[in-house]
Amino acid sequence: MTHYLHRNLVNFAVRFIQIIIVFPMAVLLSFYIEPFGSMNYELHFMLCLMVAAAVSVLVTKYSRKLTVLMFAGILGMFAFNSTFKDQTFEGIYDDYNAMLVNMTSNPHKVSYFKPVRGTYFQNQRVKTAMQPTHPRVRAFAVESSTRYFHDEYYRKFGKLTRYFSLFKHVRQNWRYVNDPLGMDYYSPPTESMQLLAGDCDDYSILMASSVMAIGGEARIVITQSHMYTEVKVGHVDDLDKVSFAVRTLFPDEVADGKIYFHETGEDLWINFDYTAEHPGGPFLEPELYSVITFDR
Repeated sequence: MTHYLHRNLVNFAVRFIQIIIVFPMAVLLSFYIEPFGSMNYELHFMLCLMVAAAVSVLVTKYSRKLTVLMFAGILGMFAFNSTFKDQTFEGIYDDYNAMLVNMTSNPHKVSYFKPVRGTYFQNQRVKTAMQPTHPRVRAFAVESSTRYFHDEYYRKFGKLTRYFSLFKHVRQNWRYVNDPLGMDYYSPPTESMQLLAGDCDDYSILMASSVMAIGGEARIVITQSHMYTEVKVGHVDDLDKVSFAVRTLFPDEVADGKIYFHETGEDLWINFDYTAEHPGGPFLEPELYSVITFDR
């Protein structure tokens, strides 16, 4: 009787380990093996999950002891990543929680544009205030773009990681301050980056200049009573990847909400407005009056 009970407990433990190692094994596979070609992250993870399940079954069939050793090895890899690569268990959970949410909550396209006259001089003032090639602005942008999100994310999402780190630093520290009474003051980025304060046009000019200073493409959008920066994040076919990146790097801010974007031709743009908690957050004013673009 005791022997029978012991054998059943051992079998149960092995089967339990066989099941629970599938998901973390799939996480590791998808983290270290890049998606093939244009494969989206959801399909990539599902394939990794299938491979992990097959490996788990085959290993268990071959040797139950090897299954336990594999489980210990996976835990060891997680511990190593957490210690030396800044990839914590919580971070892995956030990554794939974002993936699951992204599978059921699609981004939201907003494309309403209402051009108006009378913005020429405003456009020229914005362009004059821009400083994307200023050495101090470049230094600020480089430091801010590497402040958050470790290098594993850069290998995974590329330059989006730098843009999002820049957004996070400026947006988290920005304080709204009105212009002088009776004056529409446009602060140069060299001033705004020190103060991290000002109104919407000061923020927009600083953000656009900083994104351009690290090789990105930015534009400034004017609405009825607001101004904000939009950043080019890829081609329209990259929408799933961009959405997944936002949900991964800003899991608490996005939660199960939508990600908003604009399409211009085949290019994909999302807003970096300080009124939104994450890139691609809800537009403060959806109606666009004017878009200021800059030469590359």
